[in-house]
Amino acid sequence: MATKRTRKQAATAKNPTDQARAAWLAGLGAVSIVQKRSGELFSTLTSEGKDFQTRTQKFAQAFRADAQKQVKSALAPVKANARNAVSKLGAAVQQGIATVLAKLGIPSKADIEELTTRVTALSRQLKTR
Repeated sequence: MATKRTRKQAATAKNPTDQARAAWLAGLGAVSIVQKRSGELFSTLTSEGKDFQTRTQKFAQAFRADAQKQVKSALAPVKANARNAVSKLGAAVQQGIATVLAKLGIPSKADIEELTTRVTALSRQLKTR
């Protein structure tokens, strides 16, 4: 014998009105459950949002630090080359100025320091005599 169906079960399965009523009651039950759990759900969502924000901020900071490290390492040779170029240019300008001043008969700093040293030495010799 297969399972026996009661008249009520058979009627419920076939009656569209009862099926519609059951669907309606299921919908009302869903609304009731949502109302009961909405506060809990809101708290859970808020907590999850805070956690997500924290994870996102940590990721962004790590990404930024990594990007800065890569940029610094990429720019280090460029900075070194620029410093060398500026140093060479400065030396070339100073040499050019020194040449022009020498042609005009204007003494350089080294010449003045040498003369100052000689004058100081001569002054000491005169004082000792």
